[in-house]
Amino acid sequence: MPFFSFYDIYLGMEYALKERIGKPELFTGRNEEMTYFLKWINDIKDEKSQSTAILARRKMGKTAILERLFNITFFKNDGVIPFYYEIKETEMWVGDFCVQFFLSFIYQYIAFKTRKTEYLKPEEKSNFEKVIKIVKKEGLGYLSGIIESAAHAASHENIDILWDIVRDTPQTVAFRQKEFIVQMIDEFQFLNAMIYRDKDMKIPAKDLAGGYLSSAESKIAPLLISGSWVGWLMNELNSMLPNRFKYEYLENMPEDEALEMLYKYSSFFDVPVTEETAYLIIKISEGSPFYTSSILRSRYKHKDLTTVKGLTDTLDFETLDNRGNIKSTWMEYVNTAFSKVNNRNAKRIVLHLFKYKDRELTREEILNQLALDMTDEELEQKLEALVKGDIIDQGQTHFDFRCVRDNIFDKVFRGVYQKEIEHFDVKDIAREYAKSFEKLKRQYRRLQGKYHSQKGYFAEYLILDQLTYRARKNNDLFKAFTRYLPGDFNFCEYSRVWRYDSSPEYSRSFSVDIFARAVRAVDYSIIGEVKSREVKKFSMEEVIDFERKFAEVKKYENIERVVGFIYSRCGFTAEAEEYCKEKGIACSDDERWIG
Repeated sequence: MPFFSFYDIYLGMEYALKERIGKPELFTGRNEEMTYFLKWINDIKDEKSQSTAILARRKMGKTAILERLFNITFFKNDGVIPFYYEIKETEMWVGDFCVQFFLSFIYQYIAFKTRKTEYLKPEEKSNFEKVIKIVKKEGLGYLSGIIESAAHAASHENIDILWDIVRDTPQTVAFRQKEFIVQMIDEFQFLNAMIYRDKDMKIPAKDLAGGYLSSAESKIAPLLISGSWVGWLMNELNSMLPNRFKYEYLENMPEDEALEMLYKYSSFFDVPVTEETAYLIIKISEGSPFYTSSILRSRYKHKDLTTVKGLTDTLDFETLDNRGNIKSTWMEYVNTAFSKVNNRNAKRIVLHLFKYKDRELTREEILNQLALDMTDEELEQKLEALVKGDIIDQGQTHFDFRCVRDNIFDKVFRGVYQKEIEHFDVKDIAREYAKSFEKLKRQYRRLQGKYHSQKGYFAEYLILDQLTYRARKNNDLFKAFTRYLPGDFNFCEYSRVWRYDSSPEYSRSFSVDIFARAVRAVDYSIIGEVKSREVKKFSMEEVIDFERKFAEVKKYENIERVVGFIYSRCGFTAEAEEYCKEKGIACSDDERWIG
C-alpha cells in the first residue's frame, strides 16, 4: 500500500509559518495536489504559471495545503518568494485592511530574504516608520520608497490610491528586483463582502476583487487563491475577474490517503479503531478529510470506534445533534443560504433533489414535479441562490441542477427540515446508517475472502497500531511470534510510530514502513518493513535493500539502540531467512501481528 507524506519528505525543514493543523505530522495525503502545486510554484521561475483558484467547501484542507506550500517554498529558498494572507470573516475598514495586507507582505518578504522567521510575527503590525528602519538595517533599503508611498496614502486616507499600491506591491517588487513571488490569498470571497469603505462599516467595498483584473495576469507574481464558499467565489470570479483564474477543485482523498489519515489521527488522538470499523469509516466518509476527522475527534461522550454500534452512535451524534461538528459546519452553509431564500419551497427543492442522487434535474422538471407556484425566472433565482450558498450543485448547464453528492449531508439536512415538510421520523436516519453499514460489512467480508483470511487488508497500519497500543502491554506474546530479536529486547513506549520517508537531501528517495522511536535511550527503537502479499516470499534482494535503508535511517536519525524488523505475510525464502538470522534482523510471518 504505497504512499508518501509531504510531512515526512520535509522532516528536517524549518516550519517558518505555524500551521493551524497543529503538529506538522497531522498533515496527511494530498500527494497529487501537493505535487501539482509544487510544480506550479516552480514553474513561476519560467513564467509559465497562471493564477489559480482552489475550490472546496470548508474543512477539506485548503488552508492546510496553502500553509504547507508556504513552508516548503520558504524552506527550499529556491527562487520563489512565498506570501500568504488569509482574509478573515470579520468586518474591517478598507484603510486598516490595506495596511495589514501590505505590512504582512513586507514582513514576510523580509523574513524570506533574511531567513529570520521572527519577522513573520512582528510585535507592531501597523508601524510604517519601524518597518522602514528594519528594511534599512537588513540591507533591503530598496523597499523604503514603496513603504513611504503606502504610508503617505494611508495617513491621508487616499483609499483608492492605497489599494492600488498595496495590491500591486508583490508584482512591483518582483519586477524591480527581477524576482518571482507567489501570492497565496486564503478565503478570497471575503474580499468584497467583509471590507468596508467607511469606518462605520455600512458601505461594503464591493469592487476590491475587481482590482485584480490586471494583477491576476502577472506571470512573475501569480495568485493562488482559495475559497470555502464555492458558488460564491465562482460567482465573484466569473463576474469581476473573467478568464483570469484556472479552477482546481479539491476533491475527497483517494482511499489510501484517507486510510493513512484515519490511522494517523487514531494514533495521535488515542482513539482506537479496528480493521472493520476503519473500513466502514473510509467508505461512509467517501474519503472526506472533514468527515474522517470529525468522526475521530467527535465530542460524543460514549464514542467507541471499535464496534459498529459505537460508530453508528457517533455518526448519529455528529449528524443529528447540535453539538456535532459535522452538523454545525453544514448548518453554517444552510443558514447563510436560507437567510436569502428562506421559505418552504426552497426546503422542498433541496429535499426533492436528494431523491435523485444519480442524475440532474432541469428547472422544468423541478417546477412540474413539485407543482411550484412561481415563474421559471423566480425558480431560476432561487436555484442560483442555493448554488451560491453551496446547498445544491449546478449541473452541466445553467438549466440543470443536482443535490450535493455526499453520503452524509442529506442526513444532516433531512434531520433538520424533513419533518417540517413531510411525515418523517428522525430515527429513520440511524436506521439508514445501520443499513449502509450492513451493506459495507458484506463488501468487507468479500474483500477479506480475496486474502483467504480475515486479516491483512491494512497490514501496514495494523502493525503500527499494534506497536502503539498493544505490543508493550503484551510484551512476551509479541516477542514469542517474532524471531531473532536481541536477547535484551522489550517492546516499549514510543514517541513516534509511523512511516519514514527520506529527507530531500538524499539523491535517491526511499521509505520504510515502520519507524518507532523509543522514548528512552536505553530501549530499542524499531525500523521495519511490511509485506502483506499472498504469494511471493520476502527475498534475499529485498533484505539487502531493507538493510541499506535501515542504515540510512539509523544514521540520519542518530539512534544507536535500534532493531530492524521485517513482517512478511507469505514468509521468507530460505536464503533470506538465514541472512536475517545471521545479521540479527527480526522476522515474523505470524498473522497475530495483524490480528
